[in-house]
Amino acid sequence: MKSLLFLSIFIPFFSNSQPNYAFSNISKSLLENADAVVRNYDFTFYVENIGEAKSVEHRAVTLLNERAFQQFGEPYFYYYPFEKIENIEASVFDAAGTLVRNLKKKDIEDFKVAQYFVNDVRYKILKLPGRNFPYTIEYTVSKKHIGLMFYPNFEPQESPSVAVEHASFELKMPPGLAARIREINLPTACKKSESRWEFENIKAFRPEPFMPVGDLPLPKVLVAPTDFEFAGVRGDMRSWNGYGKFLEKLNQNRQELPPETIEKLKKLVADCPDDACKIQRIYENLQATTRYFFVGLGIGGWQPAPASEVDEFKYGDCKGLSNYMVSMLRAVEVEAFYAIIQAGETAAAAQFPDFPNPHFNHIIVCAPVKNDTFWLECTSQSESCGFLGTFTDNRPALLICPGGGKLLHTPKYDETQNTVFRETEISLAPDGSATLKSKGIFQGISQNVVSELAELSPEFQQKYFYKILNVNDFEIKTLSFKRIKKRLPSVEQNLELALPRLATVSGKRLFLPVNLLSEKLEIPVVDTVRRFSIQPDSRGLTENDVVKISVPAGFQLENQLEPTAVDSDFGQFEISVKFENGQVEIHRKLILNSKIFPKERFADWLSFLKIVSKWDKTKLVLVKKT
Repeated sequence: MKSLLFLSIFIPFFSNSQPNYAFSNISKSLLENADAVVRNYDFTFYVENIGEAKSVEHRAVTLLNERAFQQFGEPYFYYYPFEKIENIEASVFDAAGTLVRNLKKKDIEDFKVAQYFVNDVRYKILKLPGRNFPYTIEYTVSKKHIGLMFYPNFEPQESPSVAVEHASFELKMPPGLAARIREINLPTACKKSESRWEFENIKAFRPEPFMPVGDLPLPKVLVAPTDFEFAGVRGDMRSWNGYGKFLEKLNQNRQELPPETIEKLKKLVADCPDDACKIQRIYENLQATTRYFFVGLGIGGWQPAPASEVDEFKYGDCKGLSNYMVSMLRAVEVEAFYAIIQAGETAAAAQFPDFPNPHFNHIIVCAPVKNDTFWLECTSQSESCGFLGTFTDNRPALLICPGGGKLLHTPKYDETQNTVFRETEISLAPDGSATLKSKGIFQGISQNVVSELAELSPEFQQKYFYKILNVNDFEIKTLSFKRIKKRLPSVEQNLELALPRLATVSGKRLFLPVNLLSEKLEIPVVDTVRRFSIQPDSRGLTENDVVKISVPAGFQLENQLEPTAVDSDFGQFEISVKFENGQVEIHRKLILNSKIFPKERFADWLSFLKIVSKWDKTKLVLVKKT
């Protein structure tokens, strides 16, 4: 019975009839805003038993331009011992829909991604011959899945620039085994049964500025198991607690440390007055004595190396280093937990607390202490103890505790913590040239980029600043950074510039910008009705600038600018300009919060932006006394 069921999956995809992929058949409405059009995308996932499944993916995509080629032009498929490719077929069609070529063995390249260091994941990439745009590629890939911790997530529209003519997803489950399903942004009437979905005529669209991070309204069907088996270990994913029990089994007996190491650790923290001190000492010891190296052979992609091995060889991946950190903390009687998380700049919206699933890609450590919780990124040799950047902040993390899993939220850093304070002194000459000295303190998320720069060579630092500073013609005289590693880290940046033409000279007047170093907010071009919600800043930001300009002798400020103060739901903006004793002093403060507002507030948001933008484009006018 099993073989007959699986045969029925394959029959539709290997028909002798010639598909009609002519470009002229695509509806004009699907071409608007599109780089590619998915002509057909059918995916079937057949679960045979608790630990095995087969899948067939059939897709045809018409590529309209070079951007589409970057996304679809060379399809690739990964495989490893738990997921094996059984068959690949592919073809290329020209703009008229005429078959140009079928895939040949020499068109398949098999490779390993170097950055993964030591693992058994490999990729097959289809090197299909390109054509003049538009052209269509079609492929069918069948796989065997051995070890079923992961069920598929089906996304018919992979990105906003892709339109879809037709797509379908079908899940086939054996008797006595159930799957859990979560539907996101699905169009009406796409669900044809409890386990089949069909999508028709999904249009491409343009993302809008100031959209919430990760808030693209793309349709998705998420599927996760109830009972499953992976690498011979059975698990229950009905709850986070149950999934945590499975991961606890994988980690079992992998936290023992040699007695001599335990003794060294105890001596290291012997004079610590509290657990917070112990955590910092152990974390800094980890940073100083180990390095990152990924090892993911077999079940090693999910199971950490024993702490004793990491202790001996002094390297490990996120799993190994985090497990090692937990082991060291427990050795000095500090409670700590291995925590799995979905990491990435925009991954904060990728997990769902009410839908237990295995889609995590990173491990960190959680160490609760009295009235506080330390979260530790164990793969970094330079991060401040207890600080998480945009890679893992503000999202769910699953703690692997004795007896099961517990879902907690990592810290959220907002506009009160993500701050920039700059003091800038400018000495202006009558010909418009100037020297500038600026000291900036970047804190919280605002220091992420600057702290990375601080670790790089002076040559790279200068090259970066020559690229990003929004100033016409300048020479960097001094550029230095000082990292201040506290719980909320900061970086002190000192910058000195020579500016041959800071001010524009016109007769007896000098024109120079009010905002020189702060990033300017762009006002979105409004040519359609706002479709999506609004977020002023992805994490919240406060900028404070004090600028003192020494004016050439005989010059005075001609345009007296009235101070402005705006307090809105989106944030605050304050600015004032005064002229005293031959010096112009500018105070500018901008606060943007991370709240999400409905699209109906877009006009209000534009009004706030226009006030800020008007000031940031304002020129001071200095006139020479006659």
